[in-house]
Amino acid sequence: MIKACKSYDFVYLTNTPSFYKLNLCQKICSEGKNLLLVLYGYGSEAVNTSLDSNDTWLFDYKFINTGDSNARNKVKTFANLVRLLSSVHYKKLIYAGWIALEYNLMAFISPKRKNAMVCESSIIDVSFGGFSGIFKKAIINRMSAVLPSGRPHDQLFQAIGFNGKRFLTGSVGIFDKQPRVAKKSHYPLRYIFVGRLVEVKNVSLLIDVFNKNGKPLTIVGTGVLEEELKNKAKDNISFTGFIDNSKLGEIYQNHDVFILPSYSETWGLVVEEALYWGLPVIVSDRVGSGEDMVKDLNTGLIFKNNDCEDLQRCIDQMESEYHLYACNVEKIDWEQRESNQVRAYLDLLS
Repeated sequence: MIKACKSYDFVYLTNTPSFYKLNLCQKICSEGKNLLLVLYGYGSEAVNTSLDSNDTWLFDYKFINTGDSNARNKVKTFANLVRLLSSVHYKKLIYAGWIALEYNLMAFISPKRKNAMVCESSIIDVSFGGFSGIFKKAIINRMSAVLPSGRPHDQLFQAIGFNGKRFLTGSVGIFDKQPRVAKKSHYPLRYIFVGRLVEVKNVSLLIDVFNKNGKPLTIVGTGVLEEELKNKAKDNISFTGFIDNSKLGEIYQNHDVFILPSYSETWGLVVEEALYWGLPVIVSDRVGSGEDMVKDLNTGLIFKNNDCEDLQRCIDQMESEYHLYACNVEKIDWEQRESNQVRAYLDLLS
């Protein structure tokens, strides 16, 4: 229950209770800040956590729509949002990009000095052409500050001449971290993909390449293309189906290289997860975290989107330089990255 006239440092408007955003809100509140998380249901676009199953959250939360986020009544949801925000006080209203019409409209009602936008989209995948582009620019211009995930995301705001404050977060949230044991390599190297088996992930390309090179590949996840991909794959490729996030660490550490071949990936938190568990990575040049997490840290390789030959080139280079990339992965300071991400939000208040 949200008390009327309660004051918050942050009100965070997002879609569904994805675990990495909940973890981020917990960390912000552990710094002595008050936060209200506003959601409009549960959905398949992220791995959701049931808020009802945990009574230890440090933040308040409110659903302005119950049930399926994609089946919500937008007029009713917007009315609920207006009523909610008129009943509380807040210093900063944080928008999770331009994901929802209700939130977009709120940007024109809430004072600009209080508005801030978290942006997982980057210059790689966003177009500002046409009417939708004009609308996106109008929403961004209602922000006093933005929180881009990485450098390509920051470049998006530079490209449109945004003159507010920009605070790079270095990620899109905080993933679950469990104790690790020392990573042991396998020879031949074992490759792994983790994600939904849908068109945008481009797993079909991965199967084409590994059908040809015969190297061991594990595919973790489910989706509408599962049967089609299984029928296409040769014996060197295995499918595990869905694996709970709490058990993924063991799977990662039983492999050596993570590959994400997506056509489009605004950030790709799974890249961070793989790196945390000690795996160098190979990603397509459409993965938003590629520049910050792969290129800058030299933790793996980036191949041309949908190019089988270039992916095979990266696999060959990974085989010959694996020790270099694996050593760089071990150098990542995860506590510092987490601290920097939280600090970006706290800096909004100053």
